[in-house]
Amino acid sequence: MRHTYRNALWCIVVFASSVLFAQIPKMKIAPPQKPTIVYDRVDIKKVTMEKTEVEFVYIVDNPNSVGIDGVLADYELFLKGNSTAVGKDMKFTIPASGKSELKLPLEINYVNVFKSAAELTKAVLGGEKTIHFKMDILFKINWKVLKFNVPISAEGELPLPEVKPAAPAPGDIKKKIKL
Repeated sequence: MRHTYRNALWCIVVFASSVLFAQIPKMKIAPPQKPTIVYDRVDIKKVTMEKTEVEFVYIVDNPNSVGIDGVLADYELFLKGNSTAVGKDMKFTIPASGKSELKLPLEINYVNVFKSAAELTKAVLGGEKTIHFKMDILFKINWKVLKFNVPISAEGELPLPEVKPAAPAPGDIKKKIKL
């Protein structure tokens, strides 16, 4: 009797396996595809004399039905041709099926770029309104059987802070009006 149960169980396993394997050609199982990533824009969040807050925005198109966790990015920001900010292994997640934005927030201290606050002020008072940037970033994707890098380089202009004229002292107003 024990032998009969074993034979019956064996037959069920063989039958179920054959039905399952017969369905595999009909299933739509595709290997994972590479997502694409492109630079879109830089969003200026806040500009002050001390710092500028920006977000570098990248558009990612993931054709896969599952998201990709643990995407790493290394970046280097150049202002006036000099390396200004460097980051390594910034973590991102790419959502499943479709386009989405990846945002890299940065704070930029222009005094470090211009070597001193006096030099920055001189540039701004001299009429400079923007500073040229170059952003190099390398997205590193290591997901299941997909292992590849996406290097992107983008260039553009970032705004410099504005110097507002100082308000006249209360005594100066009386002098100009001459009552």
